[in-house]
Amino acid sequence: MKTYKLIVEKGEDGFWGRIEDKENLITSFGETIDHLRTTMEEAIELYYDELAEPMPKFEFELVMDIQEFFLINDFINISTLAKRIGMNSSLLRQYANGIKFPSLKQVNRIEIAIRNLGNQLSRTELQPN
Repeated sequence: MKTYKLIVEKGEDGFWGRIEDKENLITSFGETIDHLRTTMEEAIELYYDELAEPMPKFEFELVMDIQEFFLINDFINISTLAKRIGMNSSLLRQYANGIKFPSLKQVNRIEIAIRNLGNQLSRTELQPN
């Protein structure tokens, strides 16, 4: 299965996405990230129709910078996340607002924390009282 890195950027009215394939740029837009995935799938289908090649099975890997991540996921409490990874909350807020830019090492720390949080949430089961 082919994996496309879908680069996501938030605009005023939705989400823009782009991928590269065989040195070609494919772009799309969606009102939500799920809508962007759908319109990008349609764009890839048209792309392969133009190439007159069979379309491979594929999946998307979402890629965004830290500022985009916190803009899209504005429900995440930056102070709590910073505390969880032992980072100064003011510094993480500056990364989230594009005032400062993290090193690759800092990006990796933040990404690991976010993945761990996602794993923890996906293993959570809620019950009614």
